[in-house]
This record gives sequence, C-alpha cells and structure tokens, in this order.
Amino acid sequence: MIVACMRLREGRYNSCMQVAPIARFAVPTGTAAAVVVMREPTGDPVLDSRRFAALDALDDAHFRASFEELIVAGVYTVLADKVLVLRVSAHGVKSFGAALAIPGSPGKQCERAGLSTHSAQISAADYGAELHALLEAETKQRPVFHGMTAEGVTYSGFEAKETSAILAAAAAALPADAAAAPVALLFVGPAIEIPRGLVVAIGPAPY
Repeated sequence: MIVACMRLREGRYNSCMQVAPIARFAVPTGTAAAVVVMREPTGDPVLDSRRFAALDALDDAHFRASFEELIVAGVYTVLADKVLVLRVSAHGVKSFGAALAIPGSPGKQCERAGLSTHSAQISAADYGAELHALLEAETKQRPVFHGMTAEGVTYSGFEAKETSAILAAAAAALPADAAAAPVALLFVGPAIEIPRGLVVAIGPAPY
C-alpha cells in the first residue's frame, strides 16, 4: 500500500491518502470485453449468457455462481494484487485510468454476493502528468482485454508492470475527498463512466 500526503494551497497538508492494488478481481479476457458490457440482448444464447447485465438480473446466489462459471469458461480472467491500466478510446479521444483500491474501514464490503460490481470513477487532482506518462507507457504491451462496443467505444486493459511507480503517482494525484472503495478508477483528466462488469472485485461468498 502506498501513502502520500498532498500539500494544500494554504501550505498545510491534508490527511494522508492511501492506495493499493486490488486484492483479487476479474476482468474480461481478450475480445470478450465487448460482449460483457453489452446492455441489450442479442438473441444469441451463448453471447447473452456472457453479458454482465444478464447476470445482474439474477438473485444473489445464481449471480455469484454464474459469474464464477464465466471465470471457469475463460470469459473472465482473475488477477490478484495488481493494478490495471485502462485505456478508453471514444470519438478519437483516448483516456487513461488506473484501477486500484482505496482502503477504508474494515466494515466496507463488496456489495453483492461478495462481488464489488460498482467502481468509483475519480478524476485525478494535481500531479496528474506523471501518472499520465506512466499509464500511457503501460499500453505499449499486450492487453489483457481489448474490445469495441456497438457504440464505437473501445475498452482496453493492461496489467501494470511498474506497479510501485503508478501507485505512488496515483496517491499524489488522488483528490483529498476521495472515499474508500474496493474498486476505484482514477482517470487523468475527466472521469469516465465505465460499464459495470468490466472490473469486478472478488471477495468471499457470504453464504
């Protein structure tokens, strides 16, 4: 875990902010990202069974079981203690973000069946230039996933190699009012709405 204290304009320091790799999380594998984030059914039973929106409509027990089946089937890949670099390309503009955890109170749990399906989307504060350079450099490698939606938005995810440097830059760029979150997407520039199911933190099943 990386801790950084940011200096405020008045010369005082705020409380120390903490960031950490996500302990255990799942992301789509390869081109499955485009299918996973589809909001509307296609009529193809195989494709529709992979849509996160379809899983989300199930009760908690079946939701968790169906999600785990997608991991076994290779639709999702599980990463542990990693930082994911996210690149979003839309309308000719590329945005870069880091998927990480903002530790908080021990009582903060994954919100459904031990899975955290909502991510906090945060815009980086000061010192974002260093973070941007680090994130963009990570996109030169082979992605974990890369898929284009019907709307023409491309989502690409990369397993960070320079984890310590990214965490340090992220801690410095994290806004002072950022709340604890199992999954936080820290963007350089404006925060972007990310479809549910693209990054899912995995905790113990509560049953």
